[in-house]
Amino acid sequence: MSYCVVIPAAGSGSRMGAALPKVLLKLKEYSQNHPRSILQETVHTFAADAACRSIVVCAPAQWRTSFIEQLSDYNQVVVTAGGATRQESVLLGVEAFNKQGIVLGDTVVLVHDAARCCLTQELIKRVVEGVQQHGAVTAAVPVVDSLCRVQDGILEEYVDRKNAWAIQTPQGFLLQDLLQAHKTAQLEQLEALDDAELVARIRPVHIIQGDRFNIKVTQPHDLEVADRIISSR
Repeated sequence: MSYCVVIPAAGSGSRMGAALPKVLLKLKEYSQNHPRSILQETVHTFAADAACRSIVVCAPAQWRTSFIEQLSDYNQVVVTAGGATRQESVLLGVEAFNKQGIVLGDTVVLVHDAARCCLTQELIKRVVEGVQQHGAVTAAVPVVDSLCRVQDGILEEYVDRKNAWAIQTPQGFLLQDLLQAHKTAQLEQLEALDDAELVARIRPVHIIQGDRFNIKVTQPHDLEVADRIISSR
């Protein structure tokens, strides 16, 4: 089954401490043979999938030209300016599909973090199949570490991890549901953590088994971890 993808990438990535958006950074040892950035690696995984019809990347407005240059080899990619928040960027990305005129309300749309460059096509397939079966899904993995609440650097209490899952992306929805969820949130001035939280307000969102290697590159050491994961494949 075919699908489209929105990749929000308009964040500053301040925790990376770089002078440019973190997703434009090159992976380390891996880049010696395959000079891809975090963004290129993420997009490449989708672009190499024959079922992927279109990819909208939401970039910081001031960096849009750089994003276009990095993604010039991918014909199915459209780079649009993102919003002030991740939520605004996803809505702009979804609306960009309407401007292309190639999608319908029941089109499967995935939303994926640009910084999760260790994504695999196997996980994409599970998420797309999950949307076919359930209508709305998110990749996630069970929490295995102990969880606690901390106040001022002091452990206050432990949190039961029995039913706790760590949410990942891709998250998958029908276009009509994703658009309705965002439009409703916009009217109500509601800010959610991710798209699954928004869509869960109008229909159940099912959990799809994610991938523990599907990390989100956030801090400098994550670059090396991602590089090693990709190099090992």
